[in-house]
Amino acid sequence: MNLSKTIYLNPDYHFKNDIDRIAMYSHREVSQYSSPEWISFIHPIQAAILSIFTEERSLKENIELLSKHFNIPDSKVQELINPYIDNQEPFYTEFNSHKVYFPKHVLIECSRLPENKPLYSDDKEDLKCKEVNLTPDRIHKAPQSMLFMLTNKCITKCKYCYADKKTKCEELGTDQILRIIDESKKLKMSYIDIIGGEIFLKKDWDIILKHLVDSNLMPSFISTKIPITRNIAQALYRTGYNNVVQISLDSLDNSKLKKIINCPSGYIEKMKVGIELLQEYGFDIFIDTILTKYNSTCEEILSMYEYIKTIKKLIHWEVRVPEKSIYTPTSFTEVKADKQTLMKVCNFIKEEIIPNSEIKIIVSDNILYSRYQEGKCTDSFFDSGNCSVLQNKLFILPDGKVSICEQLYWHPQFIIGNLKEQSIEEVWQSEKAQSLLFLKKEYYREKSVCKSCKTFDFCTDNHRRCWTRIIKAYGEGNWDYPDPKCCHSPAFSSDILY
Repeated sequence: MNLSKTIYLNPDYHFKNDIDRIAMYSHREVSQYSSPEWISFIHPIQAAILSIFTEERSLKENIELLSKHFNIPDSKVQELINPYIDNQEPFYTEFNSHKVYFPKHVLIECSRLPENKPLYSDDKEDLKCKEVNLTPDRIHKAPQSMLFMLTNKCITKCKYCYADKKTKCEELGTDQILRIIDESKKLKMSYIDIIGGEIFLKKDWDIILKHLVDSNLMPSFISTKIPITRNIAQALYRTGYNNVVQISLDSLDNSKLKKIINCPSGYIEKMKVGIELLQEYGFDIFIDTILTKYNSTCEEILSMYEYIKTIKKLIHWEVRVPEKSIYTPTSFTEVKADKQTLMKVCNFIKEEIIPNSEIKIIVSDNILYSRYQEGKCTDSFFDSGNCSVLQNKLFILPDGKVSICEQLYWHPQFIIGNLKEQSIEEVWQSEKAQSLLFLKKEYYREKSVCKSCKTFDFCTDNHRRCWTRIIKAYGEGNWDYPDPKCCHSPAFSSDILY
């Protein structure tokens, strides 16, 4: 090792106090050799050691500093820090039987410093904790990110829509939203994604988005069904937002699209103009297509492909099989295609279009192959994975109420706070949030088979219940039923199968 080299803490990585440990994290946009969206919990001493590497000193000088501070030989310090220097892959250390994980390239040579990224410079007093708990659980102090539904107003009436657009509420004002963004910045969140309804129908959407950008909390993408006008494109450009715009486009036939999303005449041509305008202002494009009985033909998909491949700044085209919605179950049934038709068109895309495609195409058809009522009690998770609610993310509703999941909306059982009245920290650490994370048997009714199940604690500890899926299968009043993928789940009261 060349001790004369200057080694720095990779500026893609940041630290923040998580009450009884330090959270080490990164944002989504990082250098190619860094780990994006990283979060792990490390010992305060480890954070203090790494924070030494934020000033222009040689490796030898830093080793001597650490040696003096910890009263250990230089050789021992060098042995301790070697694993962090230009490490090609994530690795872990161990502390009291816990594995403590670190991302790629923690310490890097000065020649590899990314341009325009400041070195870590926060108050090192923030890296001190009175107690240390490195249990690999949810983040303790506050969420690492949030999903903010700015409004539930929309311009279309999509028959497959999963959003609750019927609930009326008094939406947060601009000043209230900006305050929440400021609080999120102080809490060192990684990002805040924003959705609707339609975000472009929210008053002052551009002021809100600019504040997110300026606060280093930029959303990863914006999704819309609104035909983009020049005024919208210009306003979007002026916010400084430079990520992807996702355009929802299910068909190029206006009569079919009217049956699917109830759009007005001339809608498709306006959408095409909007896509051109977005590209003119430098925005990359996602196209999102939902398969229904009206557009699930090989001819329709081929027609879509021929148009979509002409979009110069296209990132990808995603074709999705929708799941049943909690909020539009009747209209979803009206447009739902049968399984055989969907499999045929998805296989056509995979086998006939993708192999020779000029663009990236993603086919999301997992729901067609989902297995229900088969999950064994010994499985640590069902085939769809574990539920991640309340691990490091919150969902904010337009009126400031906070839900644990973007598909549960205003369901009273899952509202854990209100940002009109509470801070983000208060909501995250609330008794309601804690109880939902590990819900006890006493909250379950006798009619639920979970109440008497011998593997209740195992299910709870492994977060094997998806409440959205449960409500889809059994109705909003039966949220305490087992996950429909569990072998103990009763007969479904509504059709969630293809």
